[in-house]
Amino acid sequence: MKGEIVFNKKLSDKYYYMKIKSPDFVINAKPGQFFMLKTQNFDYLVDPLLRRPFGICDIDNDCFTLLYILIGKGTYLLSNLHPGTIISFSIPLGNPFTIVKNSKVALIGGGVGIAPLLFLAKTLKSNNNFITLYYGGKTKDDIHLIEEFEKYCDNILISTEDGSIGSKGVITDLIKNFDYDIVYSCGPKPMMKAVINLFKNKVSKIEVSLDERMACGLGACLGCIVYLKDGEKIVQKRCCIEGPVFDGYKIVWEH
Repeated sequence: MKGEIVFNKKLSDKYYYMKIKSPDFVINAKPGQFFMLKTQNFDYLVDPLLRRPFGICDIDNDCFTLLYILIGKGTYLLSNLHPGTIISFSIPLGNPFTIVKNSKVALIGGGVGIAPLLFLAKTLKSNNNFITLYYGGKTKDDIHLIEEFEKYCDNILISTEDGSIGSKGVITDLIKNFDYDIVYSCGPKPMMKAVINLFKNKVSKIEVSLDERMACGLGACLGCIVYLKDGEKIVQKRCCIEGPVFDGYKIVWEH
């Protein structure tokens, strides 16, 4: 698929926010899905060879957005693309979050892992849910899109490890209420593991979105294997096909 870049905003030294116009993409997009994006737009270049996976951050009419962080050549090239550029990407991929109705829900995100929770928050609000957002980062430079989340979340709690915005500490320090019907989380694995341990036996369902290295996004390369509990067994699942959203209680975090 192809779309036109509407904007490519620099939010901080390492965070960028991009909007792409593509009516065909947004028709089938669901919260929690991802897509594989070609980070350079010159047909005669083959470096980087592989597309990069990104979560769908939000849907706005016939456009979708992504939040990304500079971590290598691919995202560096992406950060230099200008509005009007035609860019190539896959259809929406992977399994989405479960959407509940008339419930109390908690969204727990860390760093760039906050990205897929915005589209989720918007969808949950349209289904009459009461939403609390817990958002953590290392510094204030890791906290973004708060004004967007305020449109959909009833409560927002923020923490940073250095105390530069919100409370000082990690985000799980702020979780005192466990009266939720479902919890959704995306972010660093240590954070999500801590969330699982904190809510264990207190909330019946937790869904997590995993950010594994994906080369193909189609399940062929087996490069994004995650390990899940299946009764007494431990089974392998492909994050790109069976995920990226999983039952948090089934994840084997030590693998």
